[in-house]
Amino acid sequence: MDKSQIYSRNNAHLAEIIGAGVNLSLLEHTWEHAEDLLKTDMKPKLEAIRKSGFQTVRVPVAFDMFLQPNSSNLQIELIDKLGEAYNTCEKLGLHMIITYHYGKIYYGSDNRYAERDRVMWMWKQLQNKFKGMGYDKLFFELYNEPTEERNAWKEDVTYLVNGLRWEEKERYYIIGGTNYNNADELLDLGKLEDDKVLYTFHYYEPYLFTHQGAEWVKDRTALSNIPYPYDKNKMPPLMDSTIGSAVEKDYTKYPAEGTKEFMMLRVRLIAAECKKRNMPLICTETGVINQVEDQYRGNYLEDVTSIMDNLGIPTLLWDYDQRFSVVKPNGKLLKEVKQWLDSKR
Repeated sequence: MDKSQIYSRNNAHLAEIIGAGVNLSLLEHTWEHAEDLLKTDMKPKLEAIRKSGFQTVRVPVAFDMFLQPNSSNLQIELIDKLGEAYNTCEKLGLHMIITYHYGKIYYGSDNRYAERDRVMWMWKQLQNKFKGMGYDKLFFELYNEPTEERNAWKEDVTYLVNGLRWEEKERYYIIGGTNYNNADELLDLGKLEDDKVLYTFHYYEPYLFTHQGAEWVKDRTALSNIPYPYDKNKMPPLMDSTIGSAVEKDYTKYPAEGTKEFMMLRVRLIAAECKKRNMPLICTETGVINQVEDQYRGNYLEDVTSIMDNLGIPTLLWDYDQRFSVVKPNGKLLKEVKQWLDSKR
């Protein structure tokens, strides 16, 4: 069996295991108090996620919120909480990804080496908790949306994987490229010399549509009421204040990029290149901000999940019930998401 056949077999197996997933946004809420987050009962939401038909839940965690005073030691309360969440997932038949959010290794940072050691130490504490447990049920995504210079990031993520692998031979790690898990940067990162690594990218393209109105990136999301797929007669006018900005650039490209055909071409190229390099591929985030009309959100989610399924890419939606919620105010899933999940039962 040649490498491409091994890749296809392994990726198909991973797609079957991870399948359709969703992010449970909670423990990365840096705008809330850590004590309150630790007291939040995750079990009802995990049960609802599994009942809906999701196969995997991704739990982003801002480790730095849950440190013991003046140290890089994780609070035992966090470790225990994640242990309880895993036990619940195991009982429910739900796979789990734990992800480190809001790292401080960034482009041009002068504390890069000390910071990567600190990140590794935090992971080692958590890894020790789960050693020997659920190697085909629990995955560690080592660093969410890095922003470091590409060569430095490749060196640093290799350092993290090698350091953690020294103490844990069987765990699957998930890593992505820099520039916020950009697909092109993932291809630039390439395959590491480790056979238990999954490779992720985040897919929010076209950004003009998926993040419209988001207040944390106003320089790119000033427009609202943008339809998907592109419809010339329903497009909002381009405001004078956006002329010459990234918004204008994205707006100009939207007639071509706001289509299923464009997205299929884009993702197919990523998938084909990863297959060629024997890099098992997963998309750990895709979604649409919930202030967009349900019709357009549904159109996008139906297309993006269809594309990912056709290409055999395990996909996790962002998120279950927060700003990009796939659950409507009445507690029901968006129709298109329910149809996606029903197709996998």
